[in-house]
This record gives sequence, structure tokens and C-alpha cells, in this order.
Amino acid sequence: MEVKNLVDVQKFVLDCNDMLSGRFFDLNKRLEKFLTTMTKSEDIVDFLAECLVNFDEKSGVEEAFSIDRKTGNARINLPTDDKKKLALFTTIFNDITSEKVNANQFLETYFQNSKFTPTQLFLEILVKPYRDLICKHFEVSPQLTEEDLKKSQKQEEVEQKSASKEDVKEEVPETEEFPHLTDILNEEIKSCNQVLALMKFEKKKTDMLDDVEFITNAIIKACENKDLMSVNGLIIGLNYASKKFRNVRHLVQDMNNLIFDYYDYLASLQSGEDEGALQQQDDEEGEGEE
Repeated sequence: MEVKNLVDVQKFVLDCNDMLSGRFFDLNKRLEKFLTTMTKSEDIVDFLAECLVNFDEKSGVEEAFSIDRKTGNARINLPTDDKKKLALFTTIFNDITSEKVNANQFLETYFQNSKFTPTQLFLEILVKPYRDLICKHFEVSPQLTEEDLKKSQKQEEVEQKSASKEDVKEEVPETEEFPHLTDILNEEIKSCNQVLALMKFEKKKTDMLDDVEFITNAIIKACENKDLMSVNGLIIGLNYASKKFRNVRHLVQDMNNLIFDYYDYLASLQSGEDEGALQQQDDEEGEGEE
């Protein structure tokens, strides 16, 4: 599969390994560091956005972690589907770092074992499989080392220099009213899903956060309906609603730029058609005078 930035994925894997090898530590802080590294990888965020689509957080957590009414014993029933598993784990990590779930109480309730401490069991049941599923998807070794990362960084530098020397081919203008519209809207939907995924890592649930999620979902619907004007208007609204959320600013800016560039592209096509029509008119008038 194509990976935009393998280095960022590898940095995340190394952070996972660091967390798995650690001993007595503050789970909240280590999870926060671990998730911060993860959100810097566009590839991982894009993949998680795909996993989180249609995942019901409340029912998903309740199904996976429950207490037997008769015995009072805690039960863990993880989903078998990889994407649902990643969505569930992401939700749990976010709930802990946002303090929606008390880490100590959660560990003491569901991660009791005679061979492991609650934290060790949490790492074994949630964090390690999380790392392994990400590695599996991006074809990265779980036993990744710092040396492997350095090699990838050097390779990336070489590829970037090579790419910068390539000539950019000009696109041939199409004759349809909105050429490439489907491609543009699919890119916008992709960015929206990334925004929704990143917003799940916000610690405090506020009305402004709800606004961002509402507008972003509305943009997705407008894109699916191929309503370019509505998409444009909603993205303008998203600019204001998302101002306080630094982790999605670059995505919102990309969405803006994509729409601006597309309108410029349409304008250039129209300008070319107008010039062609005028030239044709001049030619016809010239022939008439002869």
C-alpha cells in the first residue's frame, strides 16, 4: 500500500515500543505522549478516520467492557474485526487522557490478573495489539529500531530531492461543466474524516467542538450530494469554528486551498473558452469581409 510518510508511522511505532517497555509510569501522561506522536502521522490519522466511521463509541465500549450482574466479575469482550478493534482502543485511550474515564478505576476494574499488574495487563491487551494492527496495516515491523528509523529518514530525503526535479505535467482541460469535481470532493471528504478523527483527541468537550463536528459532517453530506456551493460555504464556516483547535488547522487550510484552487481552475477554463469564442468570431468576421 502507498504510505505518504513512513517516517511518521515509524516514530509512532517506536513510541509504542517505548511505552510497552516502560515500568512504573503515569498512564495518562504516557498515553498523551503516545497519541500526540500518532496524530502527527497523516497516514495513521487517515486510517483511524476510516476505522471510526459508523463506530458507536458508547455501545462499543459497553459491549467490550462490562460487569456480570450475577457474579460481579468484570468481562472484556473485544471485537474480532481489526478496524472495530482500533476504533474501540482509540476511544478508550481518548477517554482516559480526557479524564472521561478514571484510569486507576478502569484498570482496577477490568485488568486484574495474578501474573500481571493492572497496567501491564492494559499494555498487553490494548496497547500491544494497537501497535501490531497499525504495523500490519502499514507493513512496518513491530520490532522497529532507531537505526531503521534513521535509514527511512535518509531514504525519504533522497526521494524528496528526486521528486523536486521532476517536471510537472500540465493537465488537459476537460469540456464538462465541473471537471474533476468528484476527485475534489473525495479529497474534501478525506480531510473531513481526518478532522473528525483528530477532534476525538481533544481533551475538553465544548460547544465549539460540537460545532466543528456538526459542520464537518455537513460538509461530508454536501460533498456526497456534489453541492459545490454548499461545500464552499460550509468550509468558510469551519474556518471560524475550528480556530481554537490547532491540531486541525492544517487540514482546514488544505480544504480551503483545494476549493480556492478549484474555482481558479474553473475560471481559467472559462477564460480560455471565452478567448476561443472571440477568436472564432474574429475569424468568421474576417472571412465575411473577404
